[in-house]
Amino acid sequence: MSARAHGHLDADVIVVGAGLSGLSVTVALLDAGLPADARVLLVDPRTALDGHDRTWCFFDVAPHAFPDAVAHRWSRWHVRCEGRELHLASPGLAYCHIPGARFYDIARARLAQAGDRVALRLGTHATRIDDHGDHVAVHTHEGPLRARLAFDSRPPPLTGARLDDTSPFPADGHVRLLQHFRGRVVRTQAPIFEDGLATLMDFDVDQTHGIHFVYVLPFDAHTALVESTFFTPRVLPDDIYERAIDAWLAARKPGHAFETVSREHGVIPMTTEPFDAHPSPRVVRIGTAGGAAKPSTGYAFLAVQRFARAFAPRVLRALREGGVAVPPEVRSDRTTALDTVFLSYLAHHPARAPRNFFHLFERVPPALLVRFLSDGSSIADDLRVMRAGDIPRLSIETARTAPLLRRLGR
Repeated sequence: MSARAHGHLDADVIVVGAGLSGLSVTVALLDAGLPADARVLLVDPRTALDGHDRTWCFFDVAPHAFPDAVAHRWSRWHVRCEGRELHLASPGLAYCHIPGARFYDIARARLAQAGDRVALRLGTHATRIDDHGDHVAVHTHEGPLRARLAFDSRPPPLTGARLDDTSPFPADGHVRLLQHFRGRVVRTQAPIFEDGLATLMDFDVDQTHGIHFVYVLPFDAHTALVESTFFTPRVLPDDIYERAIDAWLAARKPGHAFETVSREHGVIPMTTEPFDAHPSPRVVRIGTAGGAAKPSTGYAFLAVQRFARAFAPRVLRALREGGVAVPPEVRSDRTTALDTVFLSYLAHHPARAPRNFFHLFERVPPALLVRFLSDGSSIADDLRVMRAGDIPRLSIETARTAPLLRRLGR
């Protein structure tokens, strides 16, 4: 029974946030057969969804609903540390890039095809969500909106709360780091970028402020995204990222002048702390708010797609039967435990992290490592990856995190 039959409801489902997760879940509902009389309302505080300040990247190891949004693919990958370089590839496997603007255009076109089943309301800021038992109320600056279910993709408090902290070890025993980055799309007249080769990690950069690498995605021979990325407990002043990008360009591409085409930035939680993805029966947190970003790497796109595809049939069943939709787990207990061990390693041994990352790329076959990074590995894969790393210290972190994992029930 739809919202139309309940005069006091504004929609059957309200999705708070029209970013990657909110749009992906809505598209998944349409793909799963959202009934003609059902209503989904997306609200977002932004007044425009241009997406020029964000991108999503992933290895193409699983199908997803947005293949047409992929703008670039790299069949070879590059890693550098302590003067050593690796050039890697695996047949049939590519590293993919989706620009935010392209994703938003394609997702909104999909919503437009849904007619009045889906509405998008921009410029609407949600302040809180209350579960009243038989419905939810999403409170906004324009007044409350009511629905049977609400999906909340607002960034978790952790992201903001950690910005000025300096310790990865709070009193509760969890590890809390941030992956934070700033990038520039730069263009130069000379054809100096190898457009089939993505630099995933260049660690031969200043490590003064913590674990740091530069990430480079060439879009063509003249244009590339150059990004300065840190894994630390807090974000840094803007000029540190900018100087790092300037230094990398001067060292790796000397003698060239660069025009800045666009910029992007972001902060992703890297934490052993569990996310409360289902805070009440009719409210589900999705995306980063629901723990979609892989804690040890920050990859989120494929996790969001897997979640949306698995969640949509549960939502439709809840709408048909008048019940609630319990969200699927974003990742397995095994992969969560491995992420916990690795985060503990990064927090306790930051100076060793660059070499350990390099060794993983050096000693593990590319296809296997990609499965591991994308939450698609087997137990045998996991063991092989662990053996390729800093075994003595990873063993220590396994023992160190055992009490925490027992407390989490992993």
